[in-house]
Order: sequence, then C-alpha cells, then structure tokens
Amino acid sequence: MSEITTDVVKHVANLARIDIQSEEKAEEFTKELDAIVDYAKQLDELQLSETEPMFHALDLTNVMREDEASEPLSQDEALSNSKSTEDGQFKVPKML
Repeated sequence: MSEITTDVVKHVANLARIDIQSEEKAEEFTKELDAIVDYAKQLDELQLSETEPMFHALDLTNVMREDEASEPLSQDEALSNSKSTEDGQFKVPKML
C-alpha cells in the first residue's frame, strides 16, 4: 500500500463534496484509490532517457493558409448581406 489513507480519502471526498458516511465505504475507496496511484507509479519505472519529448501524439503541421494582405471590403460590400442597415451601419436590436 502507498501513502493513501482513509483520512486522505475523507479529506478528498470533503473537498469534492462527496459524503462518505460509513467506514466501510471509506476503506473501499481507500483501496481503490491506492490501486490507482500504484498503477500510475508504474510510469516511474519506464526508461525514457532515449525518448524524444512530444507535444502531440500525431505529427501535425500547421494547416492554415498563409496570411496575405488583400483589399478590404467596401462599406457597401460589407453591408450587402445584412438584414438591416441604417446610415451606412449595421442595425441591431437594442440590448439594454
């Protein structure tokens, strides 16, 4: 067993707002959490000194297009698909 105790389980349950009433449940959760922590500790045994760090599991490259400057839309073009305009501006419903 590791450093997981029933006191630790009760503390974590309290932080998560989980009500553990019986000692049996606390013991059961202690065993389960301890098994999870022991399983995770197996990662410490891996030899990773020759492994190159990764940022992502897939070798992806930037798939976005180049940002190229172009002529901006004219005011008429920008407003052409709007439902409602007034005095050369978008007209929207009042929010307040």
